[in-house]
Amino acid sequence: MGYVWQWQMIWDYRQVFYRGVEVTAILTFWALLIGMALGLVLGLMRSSRAAWLRVPAAVYIDVFRATPILVQLVWIYYALPILTGVQMGNIASASVGIGLHAAAYIAEIFRAGIASIDRGQSDAAKSLGMSYGQAMRRIILPQAVRRMVPPFINEFATLMKLTTLGSVLAVNELLHEAENLINNTYRPLETYTVVAIVFGLLIYPFIWLSQRLEQHWKTRG
Repeated sequence: MGYVWQWQMIWDYRQVFYRGVEVTAILTFWALLIGMALGLVLGLMRSSRAAWLRVPAAVYIDVFRATPILVQLVWIYYALPILTGVQMGNIASASVGIGLHAAAYIAEIFRAGIASIDRGQSDAAKSLGMSYGQAMRRIILPQAVRRMVPPFINEFATLMKLTTLGSVLAVNELLHEAENLINNTYRPLETYTVVAIVFGLLIYPFIWLSQRLEQHWKTRG
């Protein structure tokens, strides 16, 4: 017996998807803000010549890249309050968890971008009396940012996909809203198909932009 698709159901419950996209956008924004801020600090520490800065950053990056993000989210939501006495809400926990995870990858983007700039420029800045921070701010980072943009956009797309893991903490992002809808309507095929299409529409423009920028800057040398 063939399956009968009921797309009218999707239209009738369109507000469910609107709410899910809104929460997904909020979760992505806060996670990206945390990831970028911490990733910049870790990237600079990782690029430092001082071992007391470089080693802790390397340990952080290795730990967060070597452990599953789902374990990290569950640990932050359930274990952290027991150890600290601070209970965060599910959206805050998901934002912090995804942000901390993304920071490890963003830090490596910063490190690679900084390393791609000829070290002679750092030495020249030092000979002019600039501090490490001044050299980074005035000379190294402005040049490195252009090379970082495509991988940053790719990481943003990855981060948006990771927001679906917020459903484990009962965050009402797009996937969790879809699962609640399925429990009420028993129409999984239509619902999951629309979720896949929506994520594709949200993420593909960023992937396309990353590819275009990479090709553009490659041709310009």
